[in-house]
Amino acid sequence: MKKSILLLTLILLTVPFTTVAQGDQTSRNNYIRSGFYLKLGPVFPVGPYAQQQTAPVTSNLKTTQYLTYQPAKIGAAIDLGYLIYIGPSFANKHLRAGIDVTFLNAWFNSTSSVGETDRWKHFYYNVGQKIGPVFTINPVDRLMIDLSYKVNANLGIYYGEWDDFTTSDYSNYGVNFFRNEISMSLRYRVMVLSFQYNFGENNYDNLNTDRTKQSIHADTFRLLFGVKF
Repeated sequence: MKKSILLLTLILLTVPFTTVAQGDQTSRNNYIRSGFYLKLGPVFPVGPYAQQQTAPVTSNLKTTQYLTYQPAKIGAAIDLGYLIYIGPSFANKHLRAGIDVTFLNAWFNSTSSVGETDRWKHFYYNVGQKIGPVFTINPVDRLMIDLSYKVNANLGIYYGEWDDFTTSDYSNYGVNFFRNEISMSLRYRVMVLSFQYNFGENNYDNLNTDRTKQSIHADTFRLLFGVKF
């Protein structure tokens, strides 16, 4: 009799949990969906980018001089992009893989100004696009964790303080197609918080391969806030 009562009690305690687990496996919603995102926030220079750097330039007299690039200070960035998921979710709709495409990535960093005039020249301006794989984890409810790696095509512009140069061979802009970024984003419903480490060189040659390439390290850490639709 006691054994029968104990067995019945175990069955009554086990059935509700079994039912909940089966319901989660068969009817769980797929919350990992494609959509647009908009993010913006501060950009913090790291490594040599936060220090004074130099790059060579050859004058008309074929002598090498060096340009001085001022240390970058805190700036800002904006990302406008789209998450494209490929194939269905798996692991009971907790995981999904796709492509993270940033159509517009614009960012800048200020520098210390040597003079008070032409203040706009003392900023590092950048604009480009990013693309790469993304892996999204949906651990619970509508909480999402996006892990991604992206290649960054970037146009950089910097004028600086070149008034003491007698040569016109120095460059103010250039393109680098292979900057890199690793990032992690936390999403809940439409809200997004992204941690990004963007790294690589900025090459300034005025898109003229005959010029001396003037390159500096431009690594940054970015903390972006935004929305995902």
